[in-house]
Amino acid sequence: MREFIVALERAGELRVVENADWDLEIGTIAEINYEREGSALLFDSIKGYPKGYRILTNGMGRLKRALLALDLPLDLSVDEALEAYEQKISSYRPVPPIEVKDGPIFENVYTGDKIDLWKFPTPRWHEADGGRYLGTGCVVIMRDPDSGEINLGTYRVMVQDRAVANLYISPPHTGSIIRKKYWEKGKNCPVAVSFGHDPVLFLGAAPYLGQKRGIPKYDLIGHVRGQPVEVLREEVTGLPVPAASEIVIAGEMLPPEKDARPEGPFGEWTGYYASGTRREPVIQVKALYHRNDPIIQGEPPVKHYRAPAHFAIPTQVKDLRANIRKAGVEDVLDVWPLAVPGVTVVQIRQRYPGHAMRAALAASGEYLGRFVVVVDEDINPRDPDEVLWAIGTRCDPETSMTILKGCQASALDPRIPPEQKKRGDLTSCRAIINACKPYEWIKEFPPTNVASPELRRKVSEKWKHLFAAPGNGGQ
Repeated sequence: MREFIVALERAGELRVVENADWDLEIGTIAEINYEREGSALLFDSIKGYPKGYRILTNGMGRLKRALLALDLPLDLSVDEALEAYEQKISSYRPVPPIEVKDGPIFENVYTGDKIDLWKFPTPRWHEADGGRYLGTGCVVIMRDPDSGEINLGTYRVMVQDRAVANLYISPPHTGSIIRKKYWEKGKNCPVAVSFGHDPVLFLGAAPYLGQKRGIPKYDLIGHVRGQPVEVLREEVTGLPVPAASEIVIAGEMLPPEKDARPEGPFGEWTGYYASGTRREPVIQVKALYHRNDPIIQGEPPVKHYRAPAHFAIPTQVKDLRANIRKAGVEDVLDVWPLAVPGVTVVQIRQRYPGHAMRAALAASGEYLGRFVVVVDEDINPRDPDEVLWAIGTRCDPETSMTILKGCQASALDPRIPPEQKKRGDLTSCRAIINACKPYEWIKEFPPTNVASPELRRKVSEKWKHLFAAPGNGGQ
């Protein structure tokens, strides 16, 4: 993380903010800064805490900083960045972690009564949050008791007491499955959590680097970094933790019937307080480690539409495209998350009856997806105005819309009725909107009243002085 912060500063992408209050002020500054497409912010001299105890926010929320995190050229466009990212992931070769005996995380070690989670300037990010969340950009480390596989996940962590913290994991996620395996065996679940690290560790845990089963997360992160992750064998849990992390806690989760405490609400990445307050399992912290002058990686969720605030490259496009390719769908020109979460647009060149539906079904598995819209090649899937125009003029509500029921959702889905959540039914419906010209009579469909590409090029060249950008000769 410290190397990344230096790189941000050298690239002119970092501002230091001093004397902000951990109680709502840091969260609100981060929110407004994101909306205004501002720099990464490093908060220091936080109210009530020593200078040097810092929080980094919006570290990868804009394209240039996301490229910096992946060590890619900083002048790439979004499409070029996606292509470079896909090449990097598709060329995957495992780079396993290296176990070392010592590291910066051991600069401060606390056990027993000396553990104090309140020593860090943990923010209350949003006004209606039920507590202070140390873990938003964290990496949760667990071991599957059956396979021995190490899992890295990003789940929210709310501080309860000096040595107790809630760990909320939505039921479909791997971390939830792992801890249940321990509990079913009558065991407590060992867990370690890192709260500041190389940004690629967060990308792998979140997971912005994909969710392929069977690929060890540390190995994938090492491949993306171009060098192995150095890890230490944490004594309490035996789990491999990053040697250069800023803060690490280690302990165990008891079954919820033995220890669970009120957690939430929390303003989540969907833009809503969708999960309320419930009794959730906690980590009984047995060891606390941190570097001198530790830095928290803050990734507070904010209301957003086009892309997640945490990473500006829409890497989910890769998985969507891969699913469509696996389904063998022809002539898919583009796939784009028009709203995150909830709206995916697929652009195709129609070849046969049912082509649009086939493409939509292949793209309908997006996590917390709500709508899949299929458009023709003349519609820009990244332009909401064009997509809405296609829906308004090419979609017949009676014949061009399909509802899929019983699709996997999440407790964070704001649209699932409360009574349905209470009975554990975390499913929802998805809609397919065919906003393409009807293939059966596509040749008779009224032509669009827009100049042909050839004519537009010809006129634009002849009158280029008229279309010059202001300040460059335009009148």
